[in-house]
Amino acid sequence: MWPMGLLFLVTSGESYFQEGSFNRKAYGECVEEYGDGSRKHWSKWNNAQECTANGGQWVVFSSYIEKAPQYTTAGQCNSQPERGNRYVWAVPYDATDVTKAECLVQAPPLDCKQADWSRSNHLGNGVNGEANRYQWTLPFFPSNSDKRCVFRMRYNISTDDYAPYSTDSTKNLNDGIEGIASPIEDNPYVDVGGRSALRLNINTDQTGRIFQDRSHVFKLLSRPAEIKSDKIFNVNVRGKRGNIVQVYPAVEYDFIPNNLQMSATDSVHIQWTGSNSHNNGGGGGDGQAGDEGQGQGGTDRSNIVQIADLNDNFPMPFERSNMWNNANIRWIYHGKTDVSAENLAVTMASAGYYRCVKKSDCPEAEHNNYIVETKTKMNNLLNNAPASFQGAVLRFQRGTYHYMSTRNNNFSNRSQKSTITVV
Repeated sequence: MWPMGLLFLVTSGESYFQEGSFNRKAYGECVEEYGDGSRKHWSKWNNAQECTANGGQWVVFSSYIEKAPQYTTAGQCNSQPERGNRYVWAVPYDATDVTKAECLVQAPPLDCKQADWSRSNHLGNGVNGEANRYQWTLPFFPSNSDKRCVFRMRYNISTDDYAPYSTDSTKNLNDGIEGIASPIEDNPYVDVGGRSALRLNINTDQTGRIFQDRSHVFKLLSRPAEIKSDKIFNVNVRGKRGNIVQVYPAVEYDFIPNNLQMSATDSVHIQWTGSNSHNNGGGGGDGQAGDEGQGQGGTDRSNIVQIADLNDNFPMPFERSNMWNNANIRWIYHGKTDVSAENLAVTMASAGYYRCVKKSDCPEAEHNNYIVETKTKMNNLLNNAPASFQGAVLRFQRGTYHYMSTRNNNFSNRSQKSTITVV
């Protein structure tokens, strides 16, 4: 069970996963007790008949993403409208009293789909050279409370060199039993009709296995009242510090998505996370050691300035730009949503190091330490700027807006640029 209760798969599209997932379907478990009345943490009985015949209690458990204690009866609970997730009156999977049902909010159904095409060994690049991605719609939490979450992603390699669903350990090569031979072997020789057989480069350790298994902890924050009903897209930064061989199997810095299309009634949250302690030394992980990049070694930095075209590498002067003049601030991390377009541009260009150009623009005391006129000058490579940026939720007027990061736009390979198109 995932801490947030939501699991999505990118698979061959089997409906079994949607219909049989614990996200929506309840499953039974045998509950047994020790002599002192405390509950055992497991049972070998996996069906109701054997469970009850051996003194256990067969309990049907359900998963949930949160509870709704304000509904105290099955009728109240089950009659609540569904918004992707649904309310069920059931025994929660982590119940201390397995005889007590509660009102549970379940996760949306699994989204099972076939992965987009990607060229082999090109780090996830798909059609037109854009990075493949999964667009995740965050689940609705009726309580509107913060949630601590874990995201786990596994990268699996399948093969059609043998029948994947009917091949198991019984098909291994066994020299003592005649007639049993592996359908695939290491570096086999193949007869192509010549005097010498050809040898294939196959390592059976690399077929039908998981190559990457990564987990990340993050928090979903409750929405402020002013953006509670907004449809919000997320613009973030992917990749890490280093050149392409050092960051492998990751990629260098890039905004994601590269091309965001949205309507004039949609909002976008521009934000990113970074680190001051990036360590790519030693063996360098899967890639080479080192952290080639701009600015202080071991640090991540990003910022946003508008450019006229994706082919450009010089930002537009503020007086010629229109991105920030055409932006309505729905929410911003420091709370002052009435800042001018110039001050918004300064905030984005400095990754939050500055908030306003003049004290008169931000007279409130909480902004005193973030004024361009009085604060220590920002390093031109952002070394003293924040590594992470909570950013702002913005609503743009119709138009096309290109932008880049000044620090991570090294010629030839690091081109941290992106586009927002509002229709």
